[in-house]
This record gives sequence, C-alpha cells and structure tokens, in this order.
Amino acid sequence: MKSIEKNINDTLKLIYNATYMPMHYTKNNETIATFPNWTISILDYIICQNDNEHTKKAFDYYICKDYLYIGIVRNFDNEESVIVGPVSLAPLTSENIEKIIKEFADSEDSYHKIKEYFERTPYFSLSRFLNTMALIYAVLNHEIIDVEKYYKKEISALKNEVGRAYSDAIIDRKENENYHNTYFFEQEYYGYVERGDVGGLTEFTKIIPSLSEGSMASDNIRHRKNIFITAITLATRHAITGGLDVETAYQLSDSYIQEMEKMSDSAAITMLLDYAVFDYTRRVSDAKMPKDMSEEIFKCIQYISNHVNQNISVEQLAEMLHIDRSTLSKKFKRELGFNISSFIMRRKLEEAKSLLRYTDKSVSEISAYLCFSSQAYFQNVFKKKYGVTPREFRLYS
Repeated sequence: MKSIEKNINDTLKLIYNATYMPMHYTKNNETIATFPNWTISILDYIICQNDNEHTKKAFDYYICKDYLYIGIVRNFDNEESVIVGPVSLAPLTSENIEKIIKEFADSEDSYHKIKEYFERTPYFSLSRFLNTMALIYAVLNHEIIDVEKYYKKEISALKNEVGRAYSDAIIDRKENENYHNTYFFEQEYYGYVERGDVGGLTEFTKIIPSLSEGSMASDNIRHRKNIFITAITLATRHAITGGLDVETAYQLSDSYIQEMEKMSDSAAITMLLDYAVFDYTRRVSDAKMPKDMSEEIFKCIQYISNHVNQNISVEQLAEMLHIDRSTLSKKFKRELGFNISSFIMRRKLEEAKSLLRYTDKSVSEISAYLCFSSQAYFQNVFKKKYGVTPREFRLYS
C-alpha cells in the first residue's frame, strides 16, 4: 500500500512540476501530500462548498465566489482524492487577493502564507484545468475519461432546461404581443452588466426575447464564435463603464476569447458566453464605484490605469479634469483614503507583476516601460511591496 501511495505521490509531483497547479492528495480524509510543499491547507476552504451534489462525483469542479476554480478527483474504492487548485481563469489582482486574505486569515502568520499562496496561484484556461484533472483521474482510477464527452452531458441538460424556459417565455410574449428589437434588447441586457446587477440579469435571461441575428460566417461554429467575440467586446466596454478596472476587463476578454477559440461545440460556446457575461456582472458588482465617489475621481482612476506606462503627475491629472492640483489631491485622499502618488505606484507595480508573469521582457525593459527613474529604484519598490525581487517573482510565478 505504501508503495502505491509513493507512486501516486511521485506521479502527482511530476504533474505539478509540469503545470504548477496546486494539489492536495488525501486518503481516508487524511492529507498525505501537498504540491508544492509550501501550499497552505485549503481543505477548510472548500469543505463548505463540498455539498452532497459534489460528494457523489469522482470527477468534478466548481467555481468559488472569489472566481477561483476548485477541482476534485476521487477513487471511491480506495477512499483517495486529489483536490486541485484553487486556480483562476484570469490573473488575480491585488484587490482579489486582499479580499481572500480578509476572509480566511486568522493570524499574521496565516496572512503572509495566504498572500504568498494566492500571489503564486496559476492562471489557466478552463480546458487545461479540466484536462489536468483528467490526467489525475487516470492516475487514481486507471481509466481514461473524455473531458469533452463528460461535460457535454451537463451542457446538453442545461441546454434542454434553457430551451424549455425560452419556449415558455416566447409563448408568453407572443400572447401578450410583447416584442423587443435587437437594439433595445442589447441596451437592456448589457445595462445589467454595467450596473453590476446579477439578480436583474438572472431574471432577464429567463425571458430572453426571440431575435433574428444576422449571419457573421457561413460556417455555424465560426458564426457562433464571431457572435461570442462581439458579445464579449460589448460586455467588456460596459463593465469598464460600470467601474471594472480596465486592465482586469481586457485580461478577462482575452482569456475568454482564447478559451472559446479552442471549442468546437456550439452549445459549449453559448454556455461559456453566458458564464462570461455573469462573471463580468459579478466583478462590476464587487468593484462598483462607491455611491459617494465623484465622477472626477472615477475618471482619474481610469486614466491612471490606462496610462501606467507613462509618467503621470498630479498636475497632469488636474489639467485633464480642469481642476486645480490641490483640490484634486484633497478630493482623492478624502474619497479613497490614500493619495494619488500611492495609487499610481500601486498600479505600476501591478502592471509589472503582469509583465513579469506573462511576457519575456527583461527587468530593465519593464522598468523603462513603466517609466521608473532607474532599474535599481524599480527593484527596491517592488521588493518593498511584495517581499521578493522582480526576478524572484518571475521565478516562482
């Protein structure tokens, strides 16, 4: 038995080294190994989500409210399981991480461990995440599972359920002569995204009207993909208008489009689009501009986020907003609790993290691109903020 466990441990370690996807291997509800070894325990994190629906499945995943994916692969005969993740479909922002820390940290020590853990949380496509789980499933159960066929059943069931609701809604609309054209539908639909109104969007999707969409390609799959790209573009713009950070919005857009392009099933594409629109709406709700935030400060934040690769001064921002420097500084500090220069630095360092993780630009190139006065200064402020040098961050990301 010990040799079998060792073989599983060694195999999971190889999978981790290939993917950097966090994993917990448990047997009889006891944690046998974690990969990497610095990973904090996430068993308590998922137990509240691990309801009866999930405990009945040997291969399953779900999405936590913090936009993190958790996978569970089991061998019921040997009472073994591998908990995969948490991972994200898009890079986690410092705001996301801080929110998670506040929810789960119970001491200064756990604060730093959780911060380190989620700063290293990998960024995966849904396809890569599921196929890695399928590989682990083969290790535990000595059986190959077809991910596409496995989840196609769920997609089909969802499609039937949506179809019934759709048919009922159409009958009701025809009986009451209640029709919408595509323009007004679009305004209403994306209005929920812009307002971050998840509840309103949920209710609206139950009564989606019958619309005639133009053909965007002769091939049906390409047609669905083109519609997907158009819809994601609109959702992105409305989410930004609603207060979602520009960088986050466009990273999400790229992630969803890249994932969609790998698909060859129209139902799966439609399902991903539905999830994406709700994802944008939830994020707008979380990041919604406070009711007491002025339009000037909102514009100021958006401008800084869009121009992190430039030298930005308070004077420049004040001139753009047509108010004097002193008024802007006081207003910004009063509404947000920190000064403008601190926010500019934070956004530059967040951009630096993204460039270190997702590009091959050198540290000196990133420093110059973000307009730091010198590479040494960039390295110092980066380490002060994140506890590691830029090179160390890239190595462990």
